[in-house]
Amino acid sequence: MAEKKRILWFDLKFYSKTNIMRKISLITAVLFLVSCQSEPGLMGPQGPEGPPGPVGQAFEVQTDFSSSNNYSNIIAFPDNIQVLESDIVVVYLLWEVDQNTGNDVWQPLPVSVFFDDGELQYAFDHTLADVELFLTGDKDLNTLGSGFTKDQVFRVVILPVDYVTSNKVNLSNMEDVMKTVDPASVNRIKIAH
Repeated sequence: MAEKKRILWFDLKFYSKTNIMRKISLITAVLFLVSCQSEPGLMGPQGPEGPPGPVGQAFEVQTDFSSSNNYSNIIAFPDNIQVLESDIVVVYLLWEVDQNTGNDVWQPLPVSVFFDDGELQYAFDHTLADVELFLTGDKDLNTLGSGFTKDQVFRVVILPVDYVTSNKVNLSNMEDVMKTVDPASVNRIKIAH
C-alpha cells in the first residue's frame, strides 16, 4: 500500500531565504520610489534669452504701370511702419503662382525680363518716407502687354541692418526674410489709377 503524503496548505519553498530577500527588496524599492516625491523647491535661475520675435515690417502694394504715370509709382510707407536711416528696404515682385502647389513665387528686385527687341526691368528706390516702383530698360514700354503692367503685386520689407548682418539673413530668399516679419501684420494696399 502506497503511503500518502500529507500536503500542507503552504509550500515551504515559498519561505526560502532567497524568496524572502526578493520580497524585502521589492518592498524597499517601492517605498523608496514613493518617498522621492516631495513639495516643489525654489525656482532656478533665469534661462538664456530666446531668439528675437519679429523685427521686420512689411506691406504689399498692388499697382499698375502706364504711360500716364510714366511707368512709375511712388508709395508712401503706411503710418504704422517707421523706416530708419539704418534700415534695409527690399522689394519683391509676385512673379507667378505655382500651378502645382498654389504657392506664390516672389522675385527680388531688380528683375529683368528679356525680349527679342530689348530688356524690361522692374526696379525700385526709396527714401525714409516712401518707395518708388518703376519700369525701365531699352524695351519700348508702350509695347508691353498688360501681363507686365496691370495689377502687379510687390512686397516691401523693412529690416534693421544690424539684425540682417548678425543673423546672416539672405535677402534674395523671401522665405528667409519673412521669418523676421509677423505674417499677420502684412497688409495689401491697392493703388487706384
